[in-house]
Amino acid sequence: MKHEMKARYPAPSSVVMKMFADRDFHTRKLEATGYTGKYQVLNCSGDASSFSIRIERKVPVSMPGMGKNAPESTVVNDETWNLASKTGRVVVELKGMPLEMSCVTSMKDEGKDCVVTYQWEVKSKIPLVGGTIEKMVVSDMDKKADEETQAAIALLKNYR
Repeated sequence: MKHEMKARYPAPSSVVMKMFADRDFHTRKLEATGYTGKYQVLNCSGDASSFSIRIERKVPVSMPGMGKNAPESTVVNDETWNLASKTGRVVVELKGMPLEMSCVTSMKDEGKDCVVTYQWEVKSKIPLVGGTIEKMVVSDMDKKADEETQAAIALLKNYR
């Protein structure tokens, strides 16, 4: 299933890219969105042309009727950015889940703002019910995207 998401930041793309290319931004954003003690940076590297970070975290599995008793799953995010072209890629590995997720990313200036676009591909490996699973995952991503964007916007002041 293909799914596009956009995030708007009240800053130029040069500032947003500087933020996205900082290890501390990623950990502070996780802390701000409730992952304190539930993540680990597995790898992080960067130079004048690129940045990449690999983070493992424990996330609640969103299942209808589970509520606060939802089990946790291990998710590994691998995010890479080309600093000059302001494009990147995110690959999400859901341990023990028959699901593949990845996206291409890009950022561009729109007036005084920066818009980051995520072109997701979510693919379930389960026949017959795979489409339903993909829709549930995309719905969950949409719900969490605004919270993550707001947390990132709050951190922008550190990069101006």
